[in-house]
Amino acid sequence: MMKGLSAWQNREAFKYTEQLDGPLLAWEYLRRNGAYRTAWNEQNPVELETAARDWGLLRLIDPAVDARTAIPIWQPDPPSTLRVVRASAAQVGLKLYDLHIERQPYMVRDDQGTYGTALMKSSSWRVHVADGLAEDDRIAIAIPVDEFARRRMAAADRFIVDLKEKSTGSRSRLSASDRADRFHCSVLQAIDGAAAGGTHRQIAVAIYGQRRVSSSWTPDGDLRARIRYFLKRGTALVNGDYRALIYR
Repeated sequence: MMKGLSAWQNREAFKYTEQLDGPLLAWEYLRRNGAYRTAWNEQNPVELETAARDWGLLRLIDPAVDARTAIPIWQPDPPSTLRVVRASAAQVGLKLYDLHIERQPYMVRDDQGTYGTALMKSSSWRVHVADGLAEDDRIAIAIPVDEFARRRMAAADRFIVDLKEKSTGSRSRLSASDRADRFHCSVLQAIDGAAAGGTHRQIAVAIYGQRRVSSSWTPDGDLRARIRYFLKRGTALVNGDYRALIYR
């Protein structure tokens, strides 16, 4: 099993994936890809940018870092990534410091600015902050005119609402607009179990519990069919279908 992953039998170790949106779920699958791990371990500085593009990333990042910490920068930007620029001639409105940009070691730059995470009271958002912005500058959201423009506008609207939200609830890792369900939690646990040599029944026990498996497991029953599906779907996601999660 890949270094940095929790023991696959522990369901709680996968619970964080239930709170991930599409771009971070995509990272969870990509970091389990053997060819990607090889590319990371054998990266050639001369070919680094090309290697990253092959995987849909701006930069390769360490596959040992899970989605609770990593900031994968997908190219082009997912619709949920907001581009923060200076609001020209604005006399009122929010300032950059209102976004509470999280400072962490995995922030990534491109030739126009820095990617990071804006912390709200009840959620957090991926942002790209243009170079030259000072903390007390008024800000605006730039919407690229591309195939995702309408979805970017919808994300910007949710972002503005979130900025004004007075909730004191606990903060999630991501925007609540695009949460994953338990399906991906089970799929990721299943493929980690298979990678570690677990049998279908052992994987079912880890996901559903010993009591349910003892009472319901048959060689061609529903539980085994689910495990087979989890493994089939997980393999496809690891091997390239993760890209569909980024822009869903």
